[in-house]
Amino acid sequence: MSSPEASAPRTARAPTAAFARLRESLRRRRGKRQRRISAILRAYSHRDRDIPTIGDLSEAFDARSFGAFFIVFGGVNLIPLPPGTSLVFGVPLLLFTIQLAIGRHRLWLPERVRNIRLKPETMSMLVVRLGPYLRKVERLARHRYWPEPEWVVLSAIGWFSFVMALLVAIPFPLTNMFPGVSIALAGVAITARDGLWLIASIVVGIASVLFLAGIYGAALFAFLQLF
Repeated sequence: MSSPEASAPRTARAPTAAFARLRESLRRRRGKRQRRISAILRAYSHRDRDIPTIGDLSEAFDARSFGAFFIVFGGVNLIPLPPGTSLVFGVPLLLFTIQLAIGRHRLWLPERVRNIRLKPETMSMLVVRLGPYLRKVERLARHRYWPEPEWVVLSAIGWFSFVMALLVAIPFPLTNMFPGVSIALAGVAITARDGLWLIASIVVGIASVLFLAGIYGAALFAFLQLF
């Protein structure tokens, strides 16, 4: 007679096995001194290179695509941008975060998104504005205090970041910064498997929700006073 463990549904073990393989792949790559995300962005900012696409970046980031795109598209909200631009970065974040939330261990990009070209000037602006912060974070981040089971943790991070991405996508001035930072910190956490950066992401995310609730509440109260 088979044991209860042997008769456990394969579907319950599949996510754990998939993320275990991904984690092992990341460890092997770290052993080969994988290039830092900041270095990859800096390389693509050179004007003598061909204009890169998002697909090119995804291939360069490889198994770290989730974390890297969280960092890039979340961190860009630190840069003062014209009104409405947050929607441009919020929609891709929704695509990235929902995939992590539902348990994908490799990032999928629609062909139209993969073919979007990023001008060297845009990449240069990202490197100049975000590069110093990203390099400092990369030096500080390392594998520590990472909770288990990993596939459950990554799915929870995905749903949390999805909520933050919804806040980023709201076209309201100055309300996208803190949710974007929260997503960027989550990207650092899942790239390095660093529990401390994960805690920082959650703290910033909760603070941003409270902050935005205060702003929207005050705006609603002011609007109701008109009637």
